[in-house]
Amino acid sequence: MQSLLTDNKVKVDEMITAINQTLETGKQNLEAIDTVEQLSREIDKVSEASGVVAIKTAMLAVNGAVEAARAGEFGKGFAVVSDDIQNLADDAAENVEQIKDLVKDIQNQAVRVRMDLADVADASAQEAQRAQKTTTDLEQVDAEMKSLIDDSNEILDGVNEVVTAVDQAKKGMEQIAAANEQAIHSATEASTASSQQAQGAEELAAAIEEIASIADELQSA
Repeated sequence: MQSLLTDNKVKVDEMITAINQTLETGKQNLEAIDTVEQLSREIDKVSEASGVVAIKTAMLAVNGAVEAARAGEFGKGFAVVSDDIQNLADDAAENVEQIKDLVKDIQNQAVRVRMDLADVADASAQEAQRAQKTTTDLEQVDAEMKSLIDDSNEILDGVNEVVTAVDQAKKGMEQIAAANEQAIHSATEASTASSQQAQGAEELAAAIEEIASIADELQSA
């Protein structure tokens, strides 16, 4: 049981370490997302500026075309250049819009990734808290098991002391029984000796009485 608790605690600690590593990775990813968002904002600013330049370029091309038309035959070459500038301005404006759309998509994806990472971080944090509580519970169970083992050892020591005391009491009772048996045997022998002594005294008294009777007879003769 003790070994099982220790193994489980080690596994929970390893899980907590892995969760903390996941949280750290998530934090780094969030920082990377912040960087991406910052870059996307910078790109958006550049694209806005490029859009303004494209608009101004288109206006210049229009003005150039107007002036070329006024110049008539002499403005034909400038009109061609104005058309080329207008085409470049249109292409630039289209590219700016594409860049804006791309930046907007990146920003939207960054927001979604940020939310997903935040959810993962929250779930990981909750999992870490549960794992930490499991570790605390295992430590408490471990402490209770150790206390129970200590109490059991104390009880076992007490039982051993009782068994020893009972053995000693048993030996004492056996010694008392042996002494009592010896006393009974001695009393029996004493009673027998007393009976023999009483019988001897009676026989002696009878002999004395007989001797006295003989003595009386001798005196009477």
